[in-house]
Amino acid sequence: YSLQNKEIRSQTDLTDLVAKESHRMPPSASSSRLSSSRYFGRRKNLSPADRALHVRKGAYTKVVTPRPISDNTDVYPKMKGEVEPEETEEEFYARIFNEWEEQDRLSNHPGSWYSTLLWFPILLVLRQINLFLSLTFWPTKQIARLVFGVHLDTGGGFWNVPLEKKKQATMVFMFLMMLPGIAVAGLTFFILLIFPLTTIPAFLYLLFIFRWDRSPWTGSRHPFMRYWKMWRHFANYFPCRLIKTHNLDPNEKYVFCYHPHGIISLGAFGNFATDATGFSRKFPGIDLKLMTLEINFFVPFLREILLWMGIVNCSKRACNTILQSGRGKSIMLVVGGAAESLQSAPGTYRLNVDSRKGFVRVALDNGANLVPVLAFGENDAFSTHYFDEGSTGRWLQEEFKKRFGFATPIFYGRGFANKQFGLMPHRTPIIAVVGKPIKVPKLPPHLRGDKLRTTAEGRALVVEYHEKYIAALKALYDKYKNRWAINRCESLLLVGKNPQQMKSS
Repeated sequence: YSLQNKEIRSQTDLTDLVAKESHRMPPSASSSRLSSSRYFGRRKNLSPADRALHVRKGAYTKVVTPRPISDNTDVYPKMKGEVEPEETEEEFYARIFNEWEEQDRLSNHPGSWYSTLLWFPILLVLRQINLFLSLTFWPTKQIARLVFGVHLDTGGGFWNVPLEKKKQATMVFMFLMMLPGIAVAGLTFFILLIFPLTTIPAFLYLLFIFRWDRSPWTGSRHPFMRYWKMWRHFANYFPCRLIKTHNLDPNEKYVFCYHPHGIISLGAFGNFATDATGFSRKFPGIDLKLMTLEINFFVPFLREILLWMGIVNCSKRACNTILQSGRGKSIMLVVGGAAESLQSAPGTYRLNVDSRKGFVRVALDNGANLVPVLAFGENDAFSTHYFDEGSTGRWLQEEFKKRFGFATPIFYGRGFANKQFGLMPHRTPIIAVVGKPIKVPKLPPHLRGDKLRTTAEGRALVVEYHEKYIAALKALYDKYKNRWAINRCESLLLVGKNPQQMKSS
């Protein structure tokens, strides 16, 4: 939406034009959006110009008064997505650290009474589990001390952990339990299906999953869980940080590409599946859908949680449907996928992107700009055991990936209270840097769809923008590696079709 090419000579002309054309503004998925005409119609005491500039923010309303236009003022007001003057390096980092301080301040804000009431039984259960584990582990500690002379430090147990860290660990633990939750959900649904009183509702739910529900492809489910404040505890565990380097026009469509995959893409979930780090505030008007494996949406109950968080499946059908549904509609793909997770190791940045061109075809076919996203510290969240190419362990991992669509290396982290060993991720920062978007052209009809793959002109266009994307990704890494990848043990590696052939930046 732009006021360019409009004749504006006075304040009255500006307010009348905004009042006349406000209905053309596309609705935004962010927390700040212009209200609909139905909402404006209820404000009888407002003038047309005031109704056009009436902004609704959640439960709060605010009337924005147009500032007077003087001789020293640009007659064209600055719109969302308009390019701002470039920041100096000092201004950029000052803004980043101010945003982080604000994020920490919001996270440390005391919760409401119902939040405290919700946390009380959860923490009480965790205390009982910790007591049980402490009693169970006590004989092992004594045997290790008396027989082997080894002192096993458990970190003082869960009792001595501060309350805020307990909440953080609890949220991360709940996220990690989604994987074993697949088996629990499947078993529970099977019991409901064979129990006579619940057979019919369970069967109808099965039809709903496989026949009626289209939200995994359309993203039409309202993502109310995405904005829960408790996700701030998840983000502060590491902590997760989101860095905006350029403005994004809400009238455009975008394909965000996240690197690296890591073990389970903790940074992608914390920064983009939730609003804990302020994505909606930093990129207003961008309705982003994080994508995951299609098989997750056939798991009863768990699929509802994913959909209520705005997560959709990563099929080509879903990509095209969402990107073609309107302005500001965007998707995020973790490009490396399961193959990249097998390459993850602390201090490394091995990206399986050199042979992946499907995301470029999706962007070109839908006229969506490519946005590189590089997460520093994603691979540091877990310690891993890497199997060499040709080994039996690596062969088993590859076979598992072929059959089930995903695979993970042998990994370990820390415990709830101790730092030595456990399945909780390490408390290491995960800093996701959103790079400059790569503008893609509008394709003529003869290059759309499968023609990008089958014609020589289409393949050349895909290769051209794939090379531009890789160059932008390398530039993003080189610009910030000395600040946020200081513990790296090797340079950026791009993995090709043959995993043994790697290109260094």
